[in-house]
Amino acid sequence: CASDLSSGINAEYGECIDEVSTESIKFMLTSAFQGFLHQQHYDYEHRRSNLLVAQEYYKDFHHLCEVYQLAQTKELTLNRMKNPVNNNNRDEKIRRLKQKKELEEKVAVMEKRSDIDEEVQREIYLSMVQLWVLRSEDELYNINSEIPLLEHMEKMRHGEVAPVQPRPTKVMKPFILVKSEQQKRVFGAGYPSLPTMTLDEYYDKELKRIVEQQKNQGKPPPEPEDPDEETEEGLAKARAWDEWKDTHKRGWGNRHNRS
Repeated sequence: CASDLSSGINAEYGECIDEVSTESIKFMLTSAFQGFLHQQHYDYEHRRSNLLVAQEYYKDFHHLCEVYQLAQTKELTLNRMKNPVNNNNRDEKIRRLKQKKELEEKVAVMEKRSDIDEEVQREIYLSMVQLWVLRSEDELYNINSEIPLLEHMEKMRHGEVAPVQPRPTKVMKPFILVKSEQQKRVFGAGYPSLPTMTLDEYYDKELKRIVEQQKNQGKPPPEPEDPDEETEEGLAKARAWDEWKDTHKRGWGNRHNRS
């Protein structure tokens, strides 16, 4: 009976777990434990083969639990590409985490009891099976997500696919931000290699960029109703001036290139 339970070969759908002896129930966990042990081998050369073995053990365990109506029939080939975590399934993920935690705590409490009779022992085994049903589903999801990555990395090692090139980033050219036209003439004379713009020019440039971006998005540019309110223009000027003061000490541009 233990052999049949661990392999599930002779079991048929609709079998009742009540007909299984207490001592035999624990053998249902054999495949789950074997899958877990194979999954813990992290050497890169054999990682994929170990995951494939673990995958089969977890599937065998889950199938056996389905036979004895301890698990629902589920799609066990899902991964992060087919079923990523999002708002649609986030609640289900949270519910499963809570369920696993409750089962772990239940088993821990019952195992500490001093009066463990056959009924309590049976409840411990069944709770452990239910816990590993949830774990096996989660681990199959992780394995199904990791195997394609390992296969892709192996192809990259053999030059079968080109590595993904990083997307080029736009580098912003440095410039000197000043408060007035007078400061612009002072800084421009001292640092001819760097472009210089006043705060108003910088704001106008940023406003044009924002307007253009909003046009592309089909949104009209902001039009403040009250000039005395904190408009986007006023905030942009204040923010730009604060940033300039943070990076330029007082009198910094008035040194005539002296160190």
